[in-house]
Amino acid sequence: MFKFPIYSLFPILFVFILFGACGKRGDPSPFRLVVPEKIDDLRVEVAPGKRSLVWSLPNVNVDKTRPVDLKSFKVLLKKLPVDQDSCRFCDEGFFEYLTIALAKPAEGFVLGSSFYLPLPAVPYGFVYIYSVLSINSQGWISEVSNKLAVNALPEVSPPASLVCQPSASVVDLVWQPPVTPAQFIEILSYRVYRREVSGINKTWRLITPEPIVNSEYVDVGLSDWSAYEYVVTAFLSAEGIFYESNYSLVAQVIPGDYSPPLQLENFSAFSYQGGAQLVWSPSPAADLAGYRVYRRDKVTGIDQVVAVLPPSKHEFTDLNIHLGRIYYYRVTAFDQSDRNNESLPTPEVSVTVR
Repeated sequence: MFKFPIYSLFPILFVFILFGACGKRGDPSPFRLVVPEKIDDLRVEVAPGKRSLVWSLPNVNVDKTRPVDLKSFKVLLKKLPVDQDSCRFCDEGFFEYLTIALAKPAEGFVLGSSFYLPLPAVPYGFVYIYSVLSINSQGWISEVSNKLAVNALPEVSPPASLVCQPSASVVDLVWQPPVTPAQFIEILSYRVYRREVSGINKTWRLITPEPIVNSEYVDVGLSDWSAYEYVVTAFLSAEGIFYESNYSLVAQVIPGDYSPPLQLENFSAFSYQGGAQLVWSPSPAADLAGYRVYRRDKVTGIDQVVAVLPPSKHEFTDLNIHLGRIYYYRVTAFDQSDRNNESLPTPEVSVTVR
């Protein structure tokens, strides 16, 4: 039998090993590294007496796939003296400030599609720079978010002496501005909050989404004879970062038409054909509902309403009286409001019936 030398098989074995191992490059790796998309809206939002670092929860992976398997966030922080912050937004100097487990955060909370993290106070003379990373359940980390600088702001007392003046479906509010360190303030404005006293939800509702500059505000479209409470905060900024003071003292008010018609003019009364004749000038009130005629009997001392007249009648003849007696008359106007606000009475006029 013919036999091949063993060494003649070496080229064949080499070719087999070469092609059989084609594509093998060490340990297997994933086809793609799927991580949450970078957070790009890191920002500061303010509420009365506090500031929060806020960012939107990533809703897509870097390859645009869903769902996003979020597990936690890592917050990075850099603290710099304001006179040494030339490297404010460079990558050096950050440390791991906080790791937040999304399922049960020890600090902060999810509200809607955003995460809110209360910010600590920044000492004067310093600036804090924040950024955030997202981490999924595989431990894969997203790119670093946008960097955000947070400056120190002065503690500002809330507005004082809040006064509410009610009228029909309207409340006029005025208050005293707080005392503020002018060197820190770029803009001083105000936010107004309201809640219904009898409502189920007792939380304050912001009714001025855009802060107002003047220390007064008119709230319209309210329900008459329903009780409301108001507070005001001071809203300010320094170097583009905002701050909101604590609430002012609470002011309670009930809107409604509290304004009576004006006192009637040119009222006169005299004896006429066994009765008393009364006349007056018509009331100019736009919501006039009518007139009330009052009579006081000098003999009996009885004081009573003897007639209620429509707006079109501004005269009255009283025949239900006794000859020879003295009577005293006065007239008021009243409006169409729920309270039927009544004017001051006319000066009393006496009539001796003949």
